[in-house]
Amino acid sequence: MLVLALIAGSIIADGYARRLRLAEAEPVATDTLPRGMCANYIISPYDSIIKVYSDSAGLDWRLVAAVIYHESKFDNDVRSHRGAAGLMQMMPATAEWLGADDITDPIEGVRVGTLYLKRLHNAYRGHTDDPLERLKFALAAYNAGVGRIQDCIKYAAIRGVDSSSWDNIVMLIPEMSDDSILELDTIKFGKFKGTETITYVDNVLSKYEQYKRRTAY
Repeated sequence: MLVLALIAGSIIADGYARRLRLAEAEPVATDTLPRGMCANYIISPYDSIIKVYSDSAGLDWRLVAAVIYHESKFDNDVRSHRGAAGLMQMMPATAEWLGADDITDPIEGVRVGTLYLKRLHNAYRGHTDDPLERLKFALAAYNAGVGRIQDCIKYAAIRGVDSSSWDNIVMLIPEMSDDSILELDTIKFGKFKGTETITYVDNVLSKYEQYKRRTAY
């Protein structure tokens, strides 16, 4: 019985290790990497978890790491005044909808945060064919909420502006903080200052580029 228990325990442990493997790709020859890039560069203590769930979602793990950096600076104990928690600062209701039992657990937090980011990215496939533009809209929605970004898109349509470009939306956002926006029936979430969201998108993309320069995929 003891032998069987040990074998079972080993199988469980091996399965867990595969699930949360160090997520290292095949060894990269360092002499083939661009100057300044390191194959084993460590971004955070949670790199292995980030790699596993990013790979599962089909996202670049360095992008997810950039989101986590700007959400929590890799501090799992951070709480926002609105109730967001965990590494990816998920709202409890959203996390529960995605099947998370405890978003303060790093594994669960990264799993549902990455899944949510992927769903947002997919949601804008019909809005723009440009992958980078889809990413910008997904990041904006992650920060401000889907409803707010949809209001921005609707307002762009009212103004006759191409809403498939995030830069065009950025140019219109200052107008959305004016009281006149409240007179539009199609705008569901009211006035939107938007400066935090604009900065968030820029900063996450900047950090993502920084991570890409430093470490191999």
